[in-house]
Amino acid sequence: MKKEQLDKELSEIEVPKEDVFRSISQGIEKGKKEQMPKRKSKKKFWGVVSAAAATGFLASGLIFAPVTNVLASVPGIGSIYQKFSLQIGHELLGSDLITEMNQTASSNGVDVTLTSAYYDGNVIGITFKTEGGRISDDYNEEGPEIGYNFHLFDGVEQNQWAASMTSLEKTGEDEYVAAMEFFNPDDVLAENLTLPLTFTQITGVKGDWKFDVPVSQIPSETIYSDAESVFDGGNYSFRMESVTKGKATTLLNYQTTFPLDGEGDNIQITVFDNEGNRLSKSSANVLSVLEKDNGFEKDVRELFASKIPEDAKYLVVHPEIRMWEHETVSALEHSGPFVIESGRFDFELKVNQVEQNEDQLVLDFNVQNLEQGSLHQDLIDNFAEFIMPIRSEHLYRLKDGELDMNNIIGHQIRNEKLTLIDEKTNHYQSVFTIENADEFDAGDYSLMVPFGSLSRNQPVEMEKIRVDLVEE
Repeated sequence: MKKEQLDKELSEIEVPKEDVFRSISQGIEKGKKEQMPKRKSKKKFWGVVSAAAATGFLASGLIFAPVTNVLASVPGIGSIYQKFSLQIGHELLGSDLITEMNQTASSNGVDVTLTSAYYDGNVIGITFKTEGGRISDDYNEEGPEIGYNFHLFDGVEQNQWAASMTSLEKTGEDEYVAAMEFFNPDDVLAENLTLPLTFTQITGVKGDWKFDVPVSQIPSETIYSDAESVFDGGNYSFRMESVTKGKATTLLNYQTTFPLDGEGDNIQITVFDNEGNRLSKSSANVLSVLEKDNGFEKDVRELFASKIPEDAKYLVVHPEIRMWEHETVSALEHSGPFVIESGRFDFELKVNQVEQNEDQLVLDFNVQNLEQGSLHQDLIDNFAEFIMPIRSEHLYRLKDGELDMNNIIGHQIRNEKLTLIDEKTNHYQSVFTIENADEFDAGDYSLMVPFGSLSRNQPVEMEKIRVDLVEE
């Protein structure tokens, strides 16, 4: 597969919130057993958010398009955007729309210089270089793998913006360059703003490098629309509000509605221009959620990291519904069989047997009521992988009764081995290692079953809509 096609396919992968939480949990358990190996490569592109910001930005489906470093040795601004394959910055560079900068801050023998900035759509991009004899080539031995720490505003976690960034790349003796992109979450995007940026560590050297980065939004064109797609008698709807054509980005503002039991549902869109060119997805921010008598109304702003061609006449938007439900929790009975039912869908988990064998807990089960061929086997395997026991006293709930996944993480028991016994009947056996086996009592535990991962992977297509960009 060609690099361009690979990048396109990877950039379209969605990153669901619940899968990230599960991956974190899996990593915690794995980290208890393994020592982290030393990292060999520093040539990476990273997506980073604070812990508090992670929930909001993952819930809205924010993802970062993967990039591939193209090694180069010239530290000029153009080569930085080329070096890190930064699509937006590279596009703007060709239009002379990037502001060159030369702001320098010094601390503890290290200089940090901001070299360029841009503000297109809701994306603010910044490039910088670091210089100084104290900069270490082995920086991931003493600091973060990307080579630096930073924060915005006053450093309070709740104020941080979602961001993606590259690791430091060496361009000369004691000199490195890197690039960052920040995503403005404000409902109303200011045309001019000053972004307070503070670096706190460079290759293990702690310091205080403060900048006030002035940026002006590149002029754009906004086209309004009321094109709408409705499904299930109006329980689900998608209505376009506006399309903002940036110089390197596209912003779509739209409104979606869901039934009362569908607050966690999502409508994802795929967008093509009239020539069949697909817009490259980047991120979607839920700006507001309004509860009404018959359901929920969400206002969404979605960023695409590609521009609409100047001669494009219209866009075609394909919405599809991804239905969701929170983890189902059921008491872990001493023996089988017993059935755990999805609270919203027809899915069932039939537990055939629960058996303790010394320090191992063996769970034998079938996943039931799956439409034949509706899901790839690896998706069913992934669902089975994350059926986990948890001591019932650790089932923390929020005020609305939903499980607090942030507090539950780390208390689940991850399975040691999952075996698919019969693919036709979705028959599995999962083995868990339990601590203090002599004191183990199944009655003190519950099973967490992620039925939502099954429903989310069975999208429901809505009628596509056309958004005119020029008057007929």
